[in-house]
Amino acid sequence: MSSSSTTSSRVGLRRSGRKNRGKYSGSLSESASTATSTSTSSRNRTNNLPQKTYSLRRKPSSINQDVDQGTSVKSQPVPAAKVAKRSKLSAQEEIHTKQTVANPEDNFLQFHVPDEILLNIFSYLKEKDLCTAACICKRWKTLANDLTLWKNMYQSVYEMSLPLLVKGTTKFHFVQPEKSDIENVWKESFKQLYHGVHVKPGYAQRVYENPDSYVGRNMQYFDTIEEALSAVEGQVHQLILVHAGIYSNEWLYIDTPVCIIGAAFGNNPDSVIIENSKESTFVFMENSEDAYLGFLSIRFTPDTNSQQPHHKHSCIEVTANCWPTIDSCVIRSKSQVGSAVCVTGKGAAPHIKNCIISDCENVGLFVNDHAQGTYEDCEISGNALAGIWVKNFANPVIRRCHIHHGRDVGIFTFDNGLGYFDSCNIHHNRIAGFEVKAGANPTVVGCEIHHGQTGGIYVHENGRGEFLENKIHSNTFAGVWVTYNSDPTIRGNEIFNGHQGGVYIFGEGRGLIENNDIHSNALAGIQIRTNSNPIIRGNRIHDGQHGGIYVHEKGKGLIIENEVYSNTLAGVWVTTGSCPELRRNRIHSGKQVGVYFYDNGHGILEDNDIFNHMYSGVQIRTGSNPVIRKNKIWGGQNGGILVYNGGLGIIEYNEIFDNAMAGVWIKTDSNPTLRHNKIHDGRDGGVCIFNGGRGVLEFNEIFRNTQAGVLISSQSHPSLKKNRIYDGLAAGIEITNNATAKLDGNIVFNNKFAGICLATGVEPEMKDNHVYDNKDAIEKAVKSDAERAIRQIGMQFVSTV
Repeated sequence: MSSSSTTSSRVGLRRSGRKNRGKYSGSLSESASTATSTSTSSRNRTNNLPQKTYSLRRKPSSINQDVDQGTSVKSQPVPAAKVAKRSKLSAQEEIHTKQTVANPEDNFLQFHVPDEILLNIFSYLKEKDLCTAACICKRWKTLANDLTLWKNMYQSVYEMSLPLLVKGTTKFHFVQPEKSDIENVWKESFKQLYHGVHVKPGYAQRVYENPDSYVGRNMQYFDTIEEALSAVEGQVHQLILVHAGIYSNEWLYIDTPVCIIGAAFGNNPDSVIIENSKESTFVFMENSEDAYLGFLSIRFTPDTNSQQPHHKHSCIEVTANCWPTIDSCVIRSKSQVGSAVCVTGKGAAPHIKNCIISDCENVGLFVNDHAQGTYEDCEISGNALAGIWVKNFANPVIRRCHIHHGRDVGIFTFDNGLGYFDSCNIHHNRIAGFEVKAGANPTVVGCEIHHGQTGGIYVHENGRGEFLENKIHSNTFAGVWVTYNSDPTIRGNEIFNGHQGGVYIFGEGRGLIENNDIHSNALAGIQIRTNSNPIIRGNRIHDGQHGGIYVHEKGKGLIIENEVYSNTLAGVWVTTGSCPELRRNRIHSGKQVGVYFYDNGHGILEDNDIFNHMYSGVQIRTGSNPVIRKNKIWGGQNGGILVYNGGLGIIEYNEIFDNAMAGVWIKTDSNPTLRHNKIHDGRDGGVCIFNGGRGVLEFNEIFRNTQAGVLISSQSHPSLKKNRIYDGLAAGIEITNNATAKLDGNIVFNNKFAGICLATGVEPEMKDNHVYDNKDAIEKAVKSDAERAIRQIGMQFVSTV
């Protein structure tokens, strides 16, 4: 092989190597490639001998060296044996050249260094150098994007256990790497946070004294948050990363869209503590609308020896016309006169989420003076006063918050406070879970309010509010209290397992109690007293350990379209001067009475379906005087209606049937009026009046009863006028045992026994009665027996003769 051919072959090999390097290194510039090829060409023109290669190029083999030396000396004679050997070597060189051209990577040492060694080398690089290395070739790019490499770098720089991603101006969230769709979530997080400045006491001096150790990294470090705030002011992206430590008594007034994030291992806010003992720890002012505060522990701990008042100081103050985001912070105030978080003024509308506001010596969150804001997924607990105060037309949105174990009320809205409370869990507070007072009008939806040491919801002193689809249970006193002219709407809730009643309305309370499921309470499902006048509509009131609805002490109310059933005592109690209206209710399956009027209980009972009670469907006694109208009263295991002990009442246009005993009982000096009723198919008598009972029965239809249509006994003295009494299985009217009556214009027919059956000595006043087609079954049986006896005597006499 000639010298010129060998040289040209090697020049081609170098060009092939350059092409290969250009192929795998996207960061190499065009100009650098051109300059390299130009210099190589000039060297080849000047000297045809092959050039010695450095920089990761393999050293030439001994075979090639021999070939080069042989071709450079032309005048020496070559023996025949050496010619044969040289021909053999030339063939081997040609094969090697072809292999080299086929696998150009074999000429570079980096392709033979194991991944583990390269990764170890890369671990000593800073982020900029690592990104530069990724531009060398595809293999280095893959290795430089190693997850572990970037994870270690991220955790060493930012000191956070998980990647923190930025999803918007004020949206930061940690992600689990294995659940992320991003190829290298550690690198992406590093990149997104790279423009931030760091607050890490003592570290700025360390960087200043050792600049060579931080070549390839462009980050700023400060000792205080105030210094960092001054440094980022005016920047487009204002991000401050505060590392683990305690930062005390800094003046942190935020009036720019800065983001301040706690950076600590375990993502634990208590590792980064920012506290103040003189002023509010953070104050957000106008122009801080895109500010962000996250993953910090914020405290206000006033100096007890200081004479400075702290009633206006808090951990966080949000003033008018700003709406920062506060995320995943732990907030605690030891001030006994100020709230932990105070949001006040028109346009104040922060977004506070995932925060813990606990163990404060006053109120946890105070929203006041037309302020708004969204408060989500916070835990508010163990505070000395209310967990949340809402006052003076403030209208926050509170969602999915956990408010518990407060030393006062859970949530307190007062002085015209508003608010929308959604899906909160409110429990184990010392007073009510939710209190509404003095014109406040919140909306509470889908919350669970339980295990309050007094009541669940307390609405008083002209309070209002809408309570919709909540679960209210296991409270020490009533689930809902409404009093002192308050007028809330309680709709679609489940109110159960109260240690006392379900809903308690007193002191001239009002309100709409609608479509609730009220059950399993220790006392009445609903209690109305002292001139209260609510609307009770469409509720299910059942399985109480006491009565269903208890109206007493001059209580009123419209009780309409409810289902009241399976209660231990009466379905509805009306007593002590009360006068409710009960319309279109289904009152059934009680273990005692359906509706019970006593001790001067009054009211209207109209269009109700009252059935299947263990005692009477309706009882009236001791001066009670209700209007019982257009009801169906049936299936009672005792009677339909029982009026006794001086009971009164107007009982009209009812259908009373299928009761185990009398359809209507009147006794012991009672004096009701029964008119236009249908009393039929009783398993005993129709109307039974005894023990001095009186009353007026007029225009009634009394039929198909098993015993007498009307039974009058034991010194009773009613008046029966223009009734129709028929198809009975006994007498139509039966008067016995020193009783008497006025019978005027009654129609008595088709009864099995006599139409009017009078005991010996009974002489009623009778006028214009029409008695016909009665079967007189007893008289006929007696007469038949007498005739049979006479015939037998006659036959015996004839036989004797």
